[in-house]
Amino acid sequence: MVKNSTFATKKKIMTQKEAIIEALKRLGGKAVLDDIYKLAYKLADFSGSKDWKATIRWYLQKETDAFRSSGRGSWELLSYQEEIASRDRRIRVLEEEIAALRAVKTEDGFVKQIVNETKQLYKHEKEKIEVVRQILYKVGRYDAEEELDALIEGREYKPSPVHIHGDYVVNKHVDNEVNGVASGATGVSIKKEEVA
Repeated sequence: MVKNSTFATKKKIMTQKEAIIEALKRLGGKAVLDDIYKLAYKLADFSGSKDWKATIRWYLQKETDAFRSSGRGSWELLSYQEEIASRDRRIRVLEEEIAALRAVKTEDGFVKQIVNETKQLYKHEKEKIEVVRQILYKVGRYDAEEELDALIEGREYKPSPVHIHGDYVVNKHVDNEVNGVASGATGVSIKKEEVA
């Protein structure tokens, strides 16, 4: 007997309207009447109604601040739809931001563009190339700085060790010939060295 009264008390914790709202929340903010009936009936006491399904329909139709029809036999919770619309707007904004970020060049692409533009613009004005070369050196882009060095000195550019800030130098080398056979094998050696 005690168990039944406890169950009935738990069932009556929500009002009928609250039960319908909770049912729609649990159903994802939008549902068909049959699903709303089943869940709302479990959440609140509808025993005082002659036709409890009619009571649920009445709330759905009259409480326009909370519910609206989303097609024949289907209802939605207004607050959820506003939340979904807000989320959709935020997703669109984030997608636009992602597209803009993807359009931004990578650092390597940007540095390559600077080097190429510098080579084209200042082919015969080596003092202007020197300024760009110094900037690249100061920001740690030794590879690009060395490429402009070669242009200033009138020699062919061949990539040399890749420097890392700190106490280490990474030497990247390619073995083009091993025992008279072209191999194309690459290797990397790391050694502790003073970096200027």
